[in-house]
Amino acid sequence: MNLLPILRCLRALRGFTVTGLGMVLCFPLAGCSYLFISDVEGSYTATGTPLLGRVSSNDEQTGGTLEIGSAEKQQCRGRYSLSQLKTNRWKLETERTYRGQIYCLDGRAGEFDLISADKGRTGSFIGEVNGEAFQVNLIEPKNSKCETDGCRWGLKWTYENGDRNTKTYQKVEAEHRRTQRIDYQSDNIR
Repeated sequence: MNLLPILRCLRALRGFTVTGLGMVLCFPLAGCSYLFISDVEGSYTATGTPLLGRVSSNDEQTGGTLEIGSAEKQQCRGRYSLSQLKTNRWKLETERTYRGQIYCLDGRAGEFDLISADKGRTGSFIGEVNGEAFQVNLIEPKNSKCETDGCRWGLKWTYENGDRNTKTYQKVEAEHRRTQRIDYQSDNIR
């Protein structure tokens, strides 16, 4: 029997907390599925305006999503992916850097990085939205004995406008990418 997939699974589960209905199943032949959900807390650094949110990932190799906003509502959503993997002289992984783009319901856009020593499960997201710097840290639940987002993480987000918000995020992303292309083309003409 090949123990390598089982050892990979156990390593991936180290420090992992299953929340809600999330389940992780390990199969000796296929390796281990990966599901990670945690919340973040921080602020816009210049103003101190608090930020709360959620980070989730289905694949430690590719990255995941970051959602931030006030305690009452989600305001920005982004995706991040693995951009750099550092190893020590024995070729053991020491740090991962993830890079992402973030788009907000009010039309703002920006970028962020996550530097993590344990495959994205801890660390700080550091970035900016329209030139305004922010930092949010992955956090432990405020109360682990409950299942609702409000009790567990302090989030009071509602999802009644989910489809409309998704369309708004897509529109802001498309506009931002179009603006970047125009800026790039005009820089190359000069």
